[in-house]
Amino acid sequence: MDKTLTKSHFNFLINFVAALGLTLFLADILAIVLNRDNAAFDTDSVKLFFFDFGISSMLLVVLVPIYFLLLELNSRLAKLFVFLIGFMLIIASLMLNMYYSKTNLSLGSDLYGYSLNDIEMIIKTSSDVSILTFWPLIVLVLFFTTKFYFLNSIGKYTIYLMVFLAITLAYTVIDAFSIEPTKSNLSYFVKDSYMYFNKDDNMQLALFDESNPYPLLRSNDTTNDFLGQYIDLKADKPNIILIVVEGLGRDFSGDDAEYPGFTPYLDSLSNVSLTWTNFVSNTGRSFGALPSILGSLPFGKNGFLELDVLPDHISLINQLKKANYKTFYFEGGDSDFDSKYKYLVNEGMENIVDINNYGTAYKKVTSEKGFSWGFPDSEVFRKTLNDIKTIDQPRFDMILTNSNHEPFIFNGKEKYMALAEAKLNNSGISSGKKNVLAKYKDILAALLYTDNSIKDFITQYKSSPNYANSIFIITGDHRLIPIPQKNQICRYHVPLIIYSPMLLKPEKFKGICSQMDIMPSILALINTKYGGQKMDKVPWIGTGLSNSLEFAGHKDIPLSRYKGAVKDYVSGNRYISDNKLYEINEKFGLEEIRDNDSQQRLKNKLIEFQNLSNYVTENNKIIPKNLAHNNLETQVLSKDDMVVIDKYIKGKADESSFDIAREVAFNKKYKEALILCDYILQKTPNHFDCRTLKARIYAWNGDFEKSEKEFLSIIERNPTYEDAYNGILDLYWWNDKHEKALLVSEKAKTNLSDDPIFQKSIKIAMGRF
Repeated sequence: MDKTLTKSHFNFLINFVAALGLTLFLADILAIVLNRDNAAFDTDSVKLFFFDFGISSMLLVVLVPIYFLLLELNSRLAKLFVFLIGFMLIIASLMLNMYYSKTNLSLGSDLYGYSLNDIEMIIKTSSDVSILTFWPLIVLVLFFTTKFYFLNSIGKYTIYLMVFLAITLAYTVIDAFSIEPTKSNLSYFVKDSYMYFNKDDNMQLALFDESNPYPLLRSNDTTNDFLGQYIDLKADKPNIILIVVEGLGRDFSGDDAEYPGFTPYLDSLSNVSLTWTNFVSNTGRSFGALPSILGSLPFGKNGFLELDVLPDHISLINQLKKANYKTFYFEGGDSDFDSKYKYLVNEGMENIVDINNYGTAYKKVTSEKGFSWGFPDSEVFRKTLNDIKTIDQPRFDMILTNSNHEPFIFNGKEKYMALAEAKLNNSGISSGKKNVLAKYKDILAALLYTDNSIKDFITQYKSSPNYANSIFIITGDHRLIPIPQKNQICRYHVPLIIYSPMLLKPEKFKGICSQMDIMPSILALINTKYGGQKMDKVPWIGTGLSNSLEFAGHKDIPLSRYKGAVKDYVSGNRYISDNKLYEINEKFGLEEIRDNDSQQRLKNKLIEFQNLSNYVTENNKIIPKNLAHNNLETQVLSKDDMVVIDKYIKGKADESSFDIAREVAFNKKYKEALILCDYILQKTPNHFDCRTLKARIYAWNGDFEKSEKEFLSIIERNPTYEDAYNGILDLYWWNDKHEKALLVSEKAKTNLSDDPIFQKSIKIAMGRF
């Protein structure tokens, strides 16, 4: 290649990188302007200018050898590759900035905790994603293209651009090693991803040795039964109703709420209850609510529920079962999402009601785009009331709501939208906050709807014989995301209300505590009054709810933003987030402070917890097996099984696994097909197509009992699943079980009475006998 041509290609790359740097800077400025972050505009815009050009210069260093290699093949191919990389970087920067504007958090390694199915569902639920959402992308691409061709057409300034890019590259490298480096959402994602994939596992495990194999295990003498001073328990054990409300943050509920007036019933209930005003969820997403509330458990690498095999542990469910409680779980969505079903079954939850087993008497709601989380909150509470029967044993009922979540769809929405409008106009909220909330009336309507659904539930529950001996525990899983939050910790700040007709007096506690403190306090209450067998040693992270009537912080509380992202930590009234230290005040405001010793101490605690969490979950070291109370022996796939799995589905998308298993079964490789089914069901226990295939394989193998058991379990979990009825009727026909077929056909007629085509197929199937 001659010198003139080489110079031409270098000029092309220099102009390309300069145009890219300018475009990335525009993307960051757009993010600041659209988020109305004037402080960031004043202090960070100059730094970002140099930083974004520096990032582009780094890209130049990487691109040069690849570009000239591709030139040997084809000039157009080389330039197309460079432009493709540029467009991808622009899109990535834009998407990361959009994510920040929605959540007030930079996206990092937490992305890797979600499967493709999870990401697809999250995108589907977004209430405001449309073609108009991507107008900044069109602007940025046009801007980039225009600037590139402009710079390319005036090539005489290339030498000055080279000097400028060299300076920005040097600035960015020096800045990366500074105490407080310039942070863009793009740089945060790259740096956090690098740290995620380059963890030194040996360094993590070195903190723990054989002399302390169970580092969470401690004496069970730190949780006192102070709740017993406020609740006059009867001779019979109380019924416990735990309501976990999707997106219910303290910003919207209780005293001194940032945006008050949209949970009027819960506000009134808190005045006649035990209420914790400085209470936090341990995670910023729903995935962590169950293991934190029910088990006071560590998070693991990507969240406790995402572990392939759950380590030995104890939970509120299995401890209450030991105390002779019957256990029930209700939600309107699919309990397989976030692996909740696997966890609940493992704990011994006896009755699980989710989207699969409501029946035709209840109605789902669907967005205009056709997406549905399932049954709205009022239907969930109606189902709960219908299923709650008076029994000799005490009950534990857990209810998980979902309507206060994007896309915010629920029955009677127009009514609640009008109510939200009226409340917003007549509230004492400042005009500035009103302008913010005016964009989110569907969320305000959802809050009012869920609040009213809880009111109707408790009001109707009062007519039940169970009511006089019941305790209601109400909290949020985390603060809802779309409405702007005043600081980083708002995401975790949720209410906790304990209400009961047995309450001696209401009280408001101001001490900082978390969801991980709920289980220890409830068990202390039950065991103290009724003489339950108290465990000598426990692995709980929480130590019990705070009984402080004054604002105080005496606890260490780990906080996981998302799956795989334990980056925040509370110790006393100090809080560390992204290596910045804050002091928490009584209204849960944050003030950044300079205290190097305190900052290093909290940073060390956070790192120690991360290492501890990974160690105990990955090595089954939460609690010794003889002290654990897991309900089921988890089926562990053998090395031979993994060979089969790798043979067929290694590197394949999860969505194709079932198709592969079915093809293997049709080829009569039944043993291998069953292994593939077990692998799929370990991840998604509610994969009913897979369960049906497994039942049919048992039948083809001549194992009538296993096949029948599997089919019946499907019908029990999902009474409207047609293939299970078809499969079991085939099984009964092959084995001449006419009476059993009659019983199942009656179930099919009842559970799918509104499906005439299916009813006709059942009639034909029964005609074979």
